[in-house]
Amino acid sequence: MFTVCRRVSIAVSSLALLTSFSIMGAPATQALPALPTGSSATGSIETPAGIDSEVTFESRGITFYGSLRSPSGVEHADLAVLLLPGSGPTDRNGNQENAMVFPNTLAHVADALAAQGIPSLRFDKFGSGRTGLAGTSPDAFDYGFDMQVDDAHSALDLLGDLTSTPATRTVVLGHSEGALTALALQQRTALPLAGLGLLQPLSQRYLDLLSHQISASLDRTVQGGQLSETDADATRDSLARTVQSLRESGTIPADQDPRLETVGFVPANARFLSEADRYDPAELAAALSPSTPVLITCSEKDLNVSCDQVHRLHSAASPEATTFLQLTTANHGLGDIGVLAPGQWDAIAPVPLSGQFTQALSQWMTSVAQR
Repeated sequence: MFTVCRRVSIAVSSLALLTSFSIMGAPATQALPALPTGSSATGSIETPAGIDSEVTFESRGITFYGSLRSPSGVEHADLAVLLLPGSGPTDRNGNQENAMVFPNTLAHVADALAAQGIPSLRFDKFGSGRTGLAGTSPDAFDYGFDMQVDDAHSALDLLGDLTSTPATRTVVLGHSEGALTALALQQRTALPLAGLGLLQPLSQRYLDLLSHQISASLDRTVQGGQLSETDADATRDSLARTVQSLRESGTIPADQDPRLETVGFVPANARFLSEADRYDPAELAAALSPSTPVLITCSEKDLNVSCDQVHRLHSAASPEATTFLQLTTANHGLGDIGVLAPGQWDAIAPVPLSGQFTQALSQWMTSVAQR
């Protein structure tokens, strides 16, 4: 499932549940309304740990809204955490209201951190939540991945100001596409961060992952009798030309197969896709300082990013500094679905955070704090 809007696309939701998407059945466009303002609810179905305070920061002349989770009874914490959301218009809690996807990933992680006495900052990405489109005109829309890194950098500065925590005691946790944002942020700033968490991370170049997902979706559509193999091959050929064009000139070909428009390959997304694809997550991971603790997770029930893909990222990171966690019952949003098979339902239905992940996160944070 991709989140695409009329004339303006807030970065394709490449890591949403593509298994629920049919390339023949998807609508050509989907409007992206600004979400209601003023809400600071965590979105968690469990009792939140700590207190959320509404905060704002400026980035690129835009006011971003977020929540600082302060653990109850903790006056000064030894660590602070910045939480970075996944792809598309994902809000501070890890949800996409316009797409009716509510995993509450970031809200749940904030709960787990607060229960451990660790404050965290999460925020509504551009195009989501209270931040919304910030009055951006569709005619002037030109959003790129590097802008997303700008926004994360501004949020990191805010976290330091609010908690008086230096970079050496700050951890950045990025979920899904947010892991790529975290890696790009680390490359840009070269800050001596206390740790970096890459949770269900985008582990290969952006357009390679999209190509893999779309090809798999085409296979399912052919198997379901909705598309001929000839037409599917024609779409694959067009996809290859589009990827080449984005990499060479940052543009969408005028003669692109119309089916690809339904999954976000539209001019409004060209800059974002082109910029994001320049980053190879494995190369960024390999360039991390061996002194920076890294947590990498994958799950056997993640339909968006496979453990085989994440192993590529894991093998590039420093083995001495890396903790690798292969979950068994978590979906892409780190929700625990137990013995159930993953599918579209678990992106919509609220499920608790994986206990296996929560325990491992707690242990890793403790090890980081002791450094």
